[in-house]
Amino acid sequence: MDSIQYTRPVIKGEPYQTMLPKGTALVCEGGGTRGYYSAGVFEAFMDAGWMFPYIVGVSAGAANALSYISGQKLRNRALVEHFAGNPRYISYGNMLRGSFIGMDFIFGDVPRKHLFFDDEMFRQAKVTFFTGVTDCETGQSLWFPKGRIDKHFTVVRASCSVPFVTPPIEFEGYRLSDGGVSSPIPIDKSLDDGNTFHVIVLTQNKGYRKKPLSPLTLRLAKTPGFRRALRERHLVYNRQLELCERLEREGKAIIIRPREPVNVSRTGRDVKKLLALHDEGHREGAAAVKLIQKRLGIVDRS
Repeated sequence: MDSIQYTRPVIKGEPYQTMLPKGTALVCEGGGTRGYYSAGVFEAFMDAGWMFPYIVGVSAGAANALSYISGQKLRNRALVEHFAGNPRYISYGNMLRGSFIGMDFIFGDVPRKHLFFDDEMFRQAKVTFFTGVTDCETGQSLWFPKGRIDKHFTVVRASCSVPFVTPPIEFEGYRLSDGGVSSPIPIDKSLDDGNTFHVIVLTQNKGYRKKPLSPLTLRLAKTPGFRRALRERHLVYNRQLELCERLEREGKAIIIRPREPVNVSRTGRDVKKLLALHDEGHREGAAAVKLIQKRLGIVDRS
């Protein structure tokens, strides 16, 4: 699969029909290729013609939200079907180019040469969108708004940069890495920005709790700030998850997540499994649309 022969008609972005009420936020966890579950959920929102006024994501959650905001139906599924199994996407061979994950391929060759990204529709969408990254020096989260996403998707690349297998990204004087390290489920950002109802898309099943990294892994961190963020990541994740679940119990959130444990790792490359995961997200997103309609009092005009 080294040669790319895939061609298809351009998937043009379609404008959304309904902007959800102000104060409604879409909060997106990362998870590497497990994030294709979230991409499937976003397809259900596009089917409904919905756009959220506020979206915040980290890592794959931010990356997959791009095609949702640009209104390109099934673009993410086509990406899985035709590119996720290619060794230029994820492979040990990529390490010869300096990164286990082929960032130049994913964010450069694919959107420019093979699977058009509708940048015009993305820019026109009237949505507040934040991508979270981790500052490698301090270990703290930084949040970049939609207008700071350049043609190279630099901040989104940074948010998807898995520590130790993908190098940090240099941007505006910062060294940036995986947004999921410092804020794996960015519910705090959404609350801080004043949102009152949250649709939270997770990529692990109910009951999952993150475990600490090994001391050997922590030794690979080059700065005290980043090492601290990695050491505390499981604590932050589990606290944010518990906050999401409390908000759901209080009627202030709806959580969408896989029903069963996901049999795909964060760097999984099995196209059949990834497509099944995407389609599971699509089905469960469609079921959630009905619940969100009821909760927000949205009239179904279909």
